[in-house]
Amino acid sequence: MVRYPFIPAYKTRIARNVVLFTCAAVCVTYPLRAGETDGKTVTTTTEEEAPEYKNWIELGIGGTIVNGDDAQFQQEHRLRANEPYGGIQDLHFEGTFDKNGLFSVDLHAMWNNDDYDIRVELSKPNLGYIKLGYTEFPNWYDGNGGFFPHKGAVYFPPPYSEMQLNRGEAWIELGLRLPDWPELTFRYTHEFREGQKDSTIWGDTNLTGLIVEPTRKYAPAFRNIFETRDIFAFDAIKDFGNTSINLGMRYEYSTIDDQLQLERGAGQLPPAVPPPGAQRFITQRDINNVDLFSGHGIFETHFSDSLWFTAGYSYTTLGSDIGGTRIIGTHYNSAFGEPVPTLQPFDHGFVNLAGTSQVDEQVFTANLLWAPLKDLNILLGFRYTYEAQDSDSVFLDTEVGPVDPANFFGPQKLLPPVPTFASTSDFYNRFAERLELRYAGIANWLFYAEGEWGEEWGNVRAQEEGGIEEEPLNKDTSALAQKYTVGANWYPSTWLNLSAQYYYKLDHYDEDVFSGEFQRLINQDWNVNDFNVRITFRPKIPARLGTISLTTRYDFMYTAIDSQWFHEGDVFAEEQSGVIKQNVLTEAVTWNPLARFYLQVNFSYTLNQTDTPANDISLNPLTSPTVTNFRNDYWTVTSSTGYIIDDKTTFNTDFSFYCANDHFKNAGVAMPYGLGATEYTASASLTRQLNKNMSLLLRYGYFNYRDVTSGGHNNYRAHSLYSGLQVRF
Repeated sequence: MVRYPFIPAYKTRIARNVVLFTCAAVCVTYPLRAGETDGKTVTTTTEEEAPEYKNWIELGIGGTIVNGDDAQFQQEHRLRANEPYGGIQDLHFEGTFDKNGLFSVDLHAMWNNDDYDIRVELSKPNLGYIKLGYTEFPNWYDGNGGFFPHKGAVYFPPPYSEMQLNRGEAWIELGLRLPDWPELTFRYTHEFREGQKDSTIWGDTNLTGLIVEPTRKYAPAFRNIFETRDIFAFDAIKDFGNTSINLGMRYEYSTIDDQLQLERGAGQLPPAVPPPGAQRFITQRDINNVDLFSGHGIFETHFSDSLWFTAGYSYTTLGSDIGGTRIIGTHYNSAFGEPVPTLQPFDHGFVNLAGTSQVDEQVFTANLLWAPLKDLNILLGFRYTYEAQDSDSVFLDTEVGPVDPANFFGPQKLLPPVPTFASTSDFYNRFAERLELRYAGIANWLFYAEGEWGEEWGNVRAQEEGGIEEEPLNKDTSALAQKYTVGANWYPSTWLNLSAQYYYKLDHYDEDVFSGEFQRLINQDWNVNDFNVRITFRPKIPARLGTISLTTRYDFMYTAIDSQWFHEGDVFAEEQSGVIKQNVLTEAVTWNPLARFYLQVNFSYTLNQTDTPANDISLNPLTSPTVTNFRNDYWTVTSSTGYIIDDKTTFNTDFSFYCANDHFKNAGVAMPYGLGATEYTASASLTRQLNKNMSLLLRYGYFNYRDVTSGGHNNYRAHSLYSGLQVRF
C-alpha cells in the first residue's frame, strides 16, 4: 500500500486575529468618525452640503459551483471551488491625530479564501512615518500529471488532487524625515511559502499499451515547500544642491527545506507485470540556508536641465549551506536502508549531503542623459559586472548492482554507500553598453534609434571524486550580444497615427573545452529579426452612431539558431539547429454609440512554429520522428460592455474566449505535447447607488474549460456569484 505524507494546512490564526482586531477597532471608532457626537454638541448637514467621504468599507460574499476538475478551476481563477467565501473586500479608514498627524488603515480579508492584506500607516510632517502590514494569499495547483492517449494506457490519479501553497509577508517600515537631515528608511520583511505544488518532473511507466519502447513519463509528481526569508534594509538619501546621493545596505537570511516526491515504474506491480515489479518512490530533500549581504551607492547630478549624470556601485556576497538526500523506497519518505525489492538499474541516490557555496558580485553602472537640442535626446549607458562562485560538497553516493552479476538488467540490490566529493568554481566578467537617440524636430513625427551591446568572458571548473569517476570539466566561456532598433511614430491628424519598428538581435555563445566528458555545446548563434507596425484609426462617422476607434498591430519575428557541438575530442560541423517563426495579429475596437454605452472588443491571433532537424530523424525501430516541430498557435477574443441605465444604476458585461489546437498525437513514438484547449468566460455585473454613501454590486460569472492534452481530466464548467455592499463615511 502506498503511504503519502500528511501535510497539515497552513495555520492562519495570526492573520485572522489581526483581521478581527482591526474590524473591531473600526466598528468601535465608526460612530465618532462618521459624524456622531458626544451628546453635548449637535451638528447638521444640509442637502446642499455634499459631504466628502474619505473612508469606506465594502463587504462581500460569494461562492462557486464547479462541475469537473475543482483544482484546475482554483488554479486558473484563484477562487475556492464549491464553497462560499466572504468578508471585507476593501476597507479604507483615515484620520488625524495631534493636529497634523495622519493615520490610515487599509484592509482586505476574505474568509475561506485565505486571502488577507492589511496595511497601517502613521505619519507626521517634518518627522517621519511608520508603516506596517501583513499579506497572505494562496496559490492552488492541480495535482494531475500527464495523459497518454493510447489504447490500453493506464491513467494515474494524483496522490493529492488539490494542492495549496500559501505565500505571504509581514513587514514594518520606519522613515525619518527631519528638515535638513538625510531621508533615512529602515524596513524589515518576513516572507514565507508553505504548502504543496505540482511538479512537471513526471515519473515513468511502461503501462502504456505499446509493444515497442513502451516507457513514457507522465505519472504525477509533487513538491512539499517550506521556505522563509528575513530581510533587513536600510537606505539614506541626501540632496546637495543639484546632486543626490543614495547609500543603502541589505541583509537577507533565507531557509529552504523542500521535497520532490516522484514515482518511478508507476503501477508496475504484479499482476500487471511479472514479480517483483518495478514500482518505487523517490523522495529528494533539498536544504539550503542562505546569508546575503549587499551594499550600494547611487550618485545623481544635474549639470544643467539638459545634462544629467548618474552612477552606481553595488557589492553582494552570498554564502549558503546545503544539505539533503535522495532516497528510493517502497513509499514516499522512506528511510534509507529499508528493503526495496523493486530496485532497477541506474537507481541512483545520495544521503548525508553537506556543502557550502560562496558567491561574490560587484556591479558598476553609469548613465548620461544629454539634450544638445530642444528636440534631440541622447542617452548613454554602461554596466560592468564581476561574479565569482566557489562550491564544495560531500555526500554518500548510493548505487545499485545486479543480484546476479551475469544478468546486469536483472533484480538489483543496494550497494554500500561511497563517500563522494564534488566542487565547482567559476567567474564571469560582463560588460553592457547602451546608446539611445530620440528626435522630435519634425512636426507630428518622433524618430528613435537604439543600440545595445553585451560582452562576457568567464571560466568554469567542476570535478567529482569518489563516486562515478568523470574527467574534470575545464572550459572558457564567452558571449557577445548585439541589438539594434529603429522606429518612428507619425501623428498626421487627431484621427490617425502610425508606428513602425524594426530590430535585429544577435546572441553569440562560444566555449573552449579543455577537458570534460559528455556532449557539449561549444558554439551557438541566435539571429533574431523583428518587425512590427501599429495603426490607430478614429474615423469620423455620423453623430447618431457615436464614436469609434480601431487599433491594429502586426508583429513578425524570425529567429535562426546555428549550433556546433563537441564530444570526446571531436568537434562537429556547425549546422542550423532551429528556426522559429512567429506572426501575431491583434485588433482592438472601441465603440461609443451613446454617451451612456460603450463596447470594447479585442482580437489576437498568433502563429508560432519551431522547426528543428530532429523532425527528420527516426530512431530504430520507430518509423516516425520522436521530436516533431513544435507549434504554439492560438487565438483569443475579449470584449466588455458598459451601460448606464440611470444616474444610479450601471450594467457591465465581460467575455473572453481562448482556443489552441496544437496537441499532436504521436503516442506511438513519443510523449505527445502541445496544448489543445478551449476556454470561455463570461460575467455580468449590476451596480446600484442606494443612497449618497451606499452602493450595491451583484455579479455573476460563467466558466467553461476543455483540455484535450489532459484527456479531459482537467475539464470543468463553473458558475460564480458575488455580492458586495460599499458604505462610505
